[in-house]
Amino acid sequence: MSTYSRRKFLKVAAATGLVVACAPAASPSASPSGAAPSQAKGLTGTITVSYPDELGVKPKYVDQAAQAVQTKNSGTTVKVDLQKISDDLYYPKLLLALQSGADVPDVFHFGGDSIGELADAGYIEPLDTYVNAWADWSQYPASIKQGATYKGHVWAIPYGMDTRWLYFRRDDLQKAGLAADWMPTKLADVVTAAAAVKSKEANVLPYALYAGAAASDGARDHAFVPLVWAYGGDVVTSDGKWVGNSAAIRKALTYYQTVYTQGLSPKEILTSTKPWTAMRAKLGDGSLALLFEGGWVYGGWASKDQAGTQKNVGYILHPTENGGPSFTIGGLGTCWYITAKSKNKDLAWEFIKTWNNKDTVAKINIEDPHPVARSDSADVAEFKAQQYLVDSTKSLEKAKFLPPDPNLSKITTAIQKATGRVANGDSSPDDAAKQYSADLKQAIGAALVIEQ
Repeated sequence: MSTYSRRKFLKVAAATGLVVACAPAASPSASPSGAAPSQAKGLTGTITVSYPDELGVKPKYVDQAAQAVQTKNSGTTVKVDLQKISDDLYYPKLLLALQSGADVPDVFHFGGDSIGELADAGYIEPLDTYVNAWADWSQYPASIKQGATYKGHVWAIPYGMDTRWLYFRRDDLQKAGLAADWMPTKLADVVTAAAAVKSKEANVLPYALYAGAAASDGARDHAFVPLVWAYGGDVVTSDGKWVGNSAAIRKALTYYQTVYTQGLSPKEILTSTKPWTAMRAKLGDGSLALLFEGGWVYGGWASKDQAGTQKNVGYILHPTENGGPSFTIGGLGTCWYITAKSKNKDLAWEFIKTWNNKDTVAKINIEDPHPVARSDSADVAEFKAQQYLVDSTKSLEKAKFLPPDPNLSKITTAIQKATGRVANGDSSPDDAAKQYSADLKQAIGAALVIEQ
């Protein structure tokens, strides 16, 4: 892919209203390296900052920000609650705390796609007063501000953005008789490539297509939703109604049937714990040929074998049914929130503001590759020197996004059921689409579901 001006992207995104996102993050140090010090005076008291981390990138930056706040504001204490668990395990624990009112943190770190659910439940604090008085808010383009806004209020602060790629192993495809610079012109070409791998490489899984409850959000963001879009349909209308049955949804489920009945995707995806962990590892080591996944996984492969990853792992946008413009699915990655029950919201904001400085945002998104939320972070030389980050930023020109719907978790469950039924051979695509519509109506109410 060619080099690309981040500034150009931000202007395009703002002009077109692209909803971009919040993103991921990174452990202790005596004083912050490059962290913009907290400037507030007169703050006192204690806050707790809670966040999950398995990768090990976030902690140093969290500790740096905590130390900076305490150094500039004597009499303050920032307690850090690092939980070395996955987001999937962290969120239920967080919700229990928020619901019970016991041990509620002042600041927490979680996916921006939960904004609607958390805001409607009254668990998080709107940040409008704080961001309106924050000079650095001007470094966030309108599109990113829009991504953090729900019902007219800003609820979370992003620092990176999510994108996704169709990853492919050049070495596997070449062994199957395909070109190293393979470029599908239509969606059926993905199935054709997977079939070629299956016929010629006994020790390589052709394709991983996420389905069922075990796949978690991957069944939604890395499979079903982009497939519906690829077939020219919508999963939700502009007025917030979810599509329960349509030609595109039936085609997407037929795609599942094709892939799974031909043995192109392993059924262990339906039953194993956190199947994405194994699928990502297999793509990285060459034992899986094709995988549509998050842009953030590339960094793990490159950190283990940068030269091999650059040589063998290709990444392209998602193809469409008839060769129309390819696209990606963007999304709100992880963000910082203030809880509504916090008794020291000003100090909580001081931590968030201190964390989200130009250098930290750039550095953490270099270590855990994501496009940055701050425009000035994109001008940091080390960020611009990373071709993958430039390409990831460029991909967001072609991104489509789901809205921050408070019912998203219920809708995700319905998607998991529909895809699982077809992948497991329990339902035909038509029957699964009908049941998907019925499941949606039961979960969120018939008034919020339409059929096309």
